[in-house]
Amino acid sequence: MSIEARNISKTFGKLIVLDNVSLEVKTGELVALLGPSGSGKTTLLRIIAGLERPDPGAGEVLLEGEDVARRQAGKRGVGFVFQHYALFRHMNVFDNIAFGLSVKPRAARPSKAEIRERVHKLVQLVQLEPQIGRYPHQLSGGQRQRVALARALAVEPRVLLLDEPFGALDAKVRVELRQWLRRLHDELHVTSVLVTHDQDEALEVADRVVVMNHGKIEQVGSPDEVFNRPASEFVMDFLGQVNRFHGQVTQGRVKFADVQIETPEQFPREGASARIFVRPHDVEVTRARNGHPALQTTLLRVRSAGPAVRLTLKTSTGEELQAEISHEQFAQLKASPGDTLFAAPHGVRVFTDRTADQVVDEGAGI
Repeated sequence: MSIEARNISKTFGKLIVLDNVSLEVKTGELVALLGPSGSGKTTLLRIIAGLERPDPGAGEVLLEGEDVARRQAGKRGVGFVFQHYALFRHMNVFDNIAFGLSVKPRAARPSKAEIRERVHKLVQLVQLEPQIGRYPHQLSGGQRQRVALARALAVEPRVLLLDEPFGALDAKVRVELRQWLRRLHDELHVTSVLVTHDQDEALEVADRVVVMNHGKIEQVGSPDEVFNRPASEFVMDFLGQVNRFHGQVTQGRVKFADVQIETPEQFPREGASARIFVRPHDVEVTRARNGHPALQTTLLRVRSAGPAVRLTLKTSTGEELQAEISHEQFAQLKASPGDTLFAAPHGVRVFTDRTADQVVDEGAGI
């Protein structure tokens, strides 16, 4: 079941929440709507569900090519999972999952035996067989969210919409559930749209990521594309950790801190301001200059907990620079706070007011 939103606009008073947004989700795809608070992602999801209407004459929603703009939410065949579970406290796990089936019109309602069979299959699928007779207050947050997901799937929705489904859970449970959700999607192949502000969640779970900002779509692409080939300065800055410097275009090169970057293409205007971005894992750190152009820095802090060692460095011009290296590299470096180190940035991205993103290859001169 494909989803297509065409030219969707939505305003609340004078506030523009969605500004002529178009999006297509292919059948069986899991797409994540990712962006900061106020970017419009939840409003777009609710418009697809039928819980909100676009502005009059400002967009349409199609499911498998059929316009459903005039169809009520309950008749769109959409399963919706909310952040805060919305389970019935007086019903146990079985009855919560069965609810959507038991309230169908008599002509469309499955028999009690069919409902029982479908619920037991779903309980098995979401790994809650031992909890089937328990009530919501007897379940953990992660278990409650799995009940909510099973309840949405029980009515065999044409599409599944998830609004920050793991937002109320602690970090460890979030990681476990998003891995579980990806496995579940691979098994069921229900066309799904996930709203999240968690970058790791979107990059790990989704087939494609839609990055939104101020009611517009900044970029649509695979997790690899949006992270490694960002289409805009916002996407580069929003996804993952980045070091940001301010510089200036001088004779076709970009100068920042105490270095100059030679770019693949000429910038159009001499003296233009530039913003320079480099991710911590793209910073090579050495004890001495090794032939690669590098910033001279002072080591301020070392954080070694976790899979990588994170270094905070201070450049000769006073900016702080984050670098991420392996534990093995750090052991070889034998560095302590106060030591002088050289940081060579690779895969740098440069933005100016009048140019598109310019990517500096690892071999570019500095």
